[in-house]
Amino acid sequence: MTIRFHETPQNVIGVMEVHSQIVPSIRNLFYFKLHLFIKKNKRYLSKALLDTPSRAHSKRMFVAPTKWLLFQDRKTIIDNDNINLTFTYDDSVLEIFEEMAIYPDSDVILARRFDGDFLELLSIYRPSPQRGVIWENRGNWTIENGLKMSTFDVTSARRKNLQQTALKSCLVMTDPNTINHLTDFEDKSVDPVTKANYPWILYLVNRMNATISFEVTNSWGYRTENGSWSGMIGMLERREIDIGGTATFLVPERIGVVQYIQLYTHTGSRFVFRRPLLSTVSNIFILPFQRNVWIAIAIFLVLVFCLLYLSIKWEYNRDRMTKSAAYWNQLNPSKPTISDNLLILLGAFSQQGYSYEPYRVSSRIVTLMLLLASLSLYAAYTANIVNLLQSTTDSIKTLSDLLNSPLKLGVQDVVYNRHYFRSFQDSVRKTILEQRIEPKGSKSNWMSVEEGVRRVRNELFAFHGEIGTAYQLMQDTYLEEEKCGLTEIDFLNVLYPLLVIQEQSPYSEIIKTGALKLREYGLKYREEYRLYTRKPVCASQTSFITIGFTECYFALVTMGYGILLCVIVFAFELLWHKR
Repeated sequence: MTIRFHETPQNVIGVMEVHSQIVPSIRNLFYFKLHLFIKKNKRYLSKALLDTPSRAHSKRMFVAPTKWLLFQDRKTIIDNDNINLTFTYDDSVLEIFEEMAIYPDSDVILARRFDGDFLELLSIYRPSPQRGVIWENRGNWTIENGLKMSTFDVTSARRKNLQQTALKSCLVMTDPNTINHLTDFEDKSVDPVTKANYPWILYLVNRMNATISFEVTNSWGYRTENGSWSGMIGMLERREIDIGGTATFLVPERIGVVQYIQLYTHTGSRFVFRRPLLSTVSNIFILPFQRNVWIAIAIFLVLVFCLLYLSIKWEYNRDRMTKSAAYWNQLNPSKPTISDNLLILLGAFSQQGYSYEPYRVSSRIVTLMLLLASLSLYAAYTANIVNLLQSTTDSIKTLSDLLNSPLKLGVQDVVYNRHYFRSFQDSVRKTILEQRIEPKGSKSNWMSVEEGVRRVRNELFAFHGEIGTAYQLMQDTYLEEEKCGLTEIDFLNVLYPLLVIQEQSPYSEIIKTGALKLREYGLKYREEYRLYTRKPVCASQTSFITIGFTECYFALVTMGYGILLCVIVFAFELLWHKR
């Protein structure tokens, strides 16, 4: 906005043109052009100023990034007695800004012309609605010397003193007792975000030379059915408070309702679980060898079976016609069959022994090669099995893996978890909620963080909760080997929670600068380190592994099928002999 005030000897000519155009891609960017030609400042200037700025005030047009430049020319007073000319200003015009919304974010410059082309530049603002107008000397301008600035400090640095302005904030507390433990670091697992942010708010307010009062609510704030907002976000939208006292997640529906400040609280909510044993998700009896090794072993066994069959057959037929036939019959009294060859092969390969004793060189060579190969494979296989029994799996990396895993799921019962879990519409997250968290006909799995951490320790269980709180409990209650293999999976897929203020807040730049100072001075990290526990360090992975039915499942299934096959064959044999 540009306003020019000129002294002319002609009659009063008043022309005012206001052109306003909103740029579609940028909100609240206006172009104005105003020309005022008046003869008497005292008579006409106040009326003009009271009209245009009042409308701008009602439409919040003094808010950044709009810039105003006001020009005021000198007033001439003629002394007829002494025939002197006096140049002065009517400062009563400036009183119109006493009630205007020209707060620390505004940019209103008054250029007053003195002798010749000398212009004095003054900046006008009010620290808050509770305080009066402050005039800043920004420098001067002449045609010869150009612009001379008195200071190059930005607005947020020059106007950070709010002169004990009373600000308002709101703290979100899920437990009413939190109000009694905001600074003593007791019950760190309850409302940790609020307890971390509370000192930050006090630091920011102290830096601004302001005071602050707090409201308390139990909800961060979500859009209701009628379109309004509840909780802390609703208070900011209605401008009932100036700054949110508890950080909140950056989600699309809140953009444009509140303004986020880059002051993160390094925490979040995720699924935390101990990596399950490999035997719970895979058949460890087929894992010691790769697929191509198993194929090679199968080809080898088929080849040995054929050679063994031919050598034993030839050995039987040849030895029956020799003098050593009696000795052969003592070693192998019955005629060899295919099933005998198969039992020899399985007995040698599994290191369980067999009843056949080779007599000829050829059969002995085949048997020796079978025993040597079986010994090597058996040693490698059993060594890998022992290692795999104690191994954990890293195959659960995504939400889909988690959904299809044998892990049970539970979620910390807090208001934002219930809201966000029910707001997702993608198939995986929706299935997790409907089948694993709130299964129909069963008890829902909303629980306290203490119960969730206990079940993670004792069961195949994944718990979704605030990770700093969960890790603190794990650090206090888990054995050293139980701290190994902790894994996280992000469900909400949001950034760290941030502080929020009013949209187009007059203190936004001051608060942003203060937030950067908190990080630079280390005050931000001090509170986080004292309230939040990082993932426990795995000091020792050595522990005693108890073998249960899960590890023996494949062997038991194999025995079961074998028994079933025996019963079926036995039944057929009975029927055959009774026929």
